[in-house]
Amino acid sequence: MNSPAERWRTAMLYGWVAAGSIVGGLTRYLVGLALDTGPGFPFATLFINATGSLIIGFYATLTGPDGRLLARPEHRQFVMTGFCGGYTTFSTFSLETFRLFHGGMRYTALAYIAASVICWLVSVWAGHMMASRYKPLDEELTMQIPNQAVSLRIFIGESDHFDGKPLYEAIVMTARERHLAGATVLRGPMGFGKSSRLHTSKILRLSEDLPLLIEIVDSEDNINAFLPILDGMMSSGLITLEKVQVLQYGAKAAG
Repeated sequence: MNSPAERWRTAMLYGWVAAGSIVGGLTRYLVGLALDTGPGFPFATLFINATGSLIIGFYATLTGPDGRLLARPEHRQFVMTGFCGGYTTFSTFSLETFRLFHGGMRYTALAYIAASVICWLVSVWAGHMMASRYKPLDEELTMQIPNQAVSLRIFIGESDHFDGKPLYEAIVMTARERHLAGATVLRGPMGFGKSSRLHTSKILRLSEDLPLLIEIVDSEDNINAFLPILDGMMSSGLITLEKVQVLQYGAKAAG
């Protein structure tokens, strides 16, 4: 059974989708009114579906695994499922196509179908290409850090949260936003802290709060600048610093 916190987060996700649908539907209505040309070729619906395809292509690429923006799941659902789902309208397209055929405007209906499919695909591609022009953060961060660097290790629990999301996710997202060299989250099958309470992933586990380790390696200056931010995010846990020697980082230089 899901915990109350998990059920609340699921309910909030549905709320984000619903809010996006309301905003998208209202936007479609207003755009349709502004572009309504009366009987004949339905330019308004064609424009709406094409721009919706452009938006979802752009946002999906921008927030994808290799994208520039690290978006939270609820934000992606708000835009892609909620807004784009409410803004675009395949049902209106189908009804308008049927009415064109029923009114004897067969060639107009066929042209509408062809133009719609082509515009949808071209718009998604255009959105993807536009977002691809923004260099991914991972690509920007393949700089050479000093050979003598600092390893920052953060020991927390899986159930720790900050600002309504898992603490490990908040730390990694903040580190990425500040252009730190990289962060890795490791999940431990067993461990205990100062309370001596055993945390294990076995079936008869005594705790579901499994230990997590976040490791960040960067220059000493960057790590020291990140520590005050980290201090404001953590209410408990353990942080260690260790000087390390970096043998290789990023792509090998050509030649």
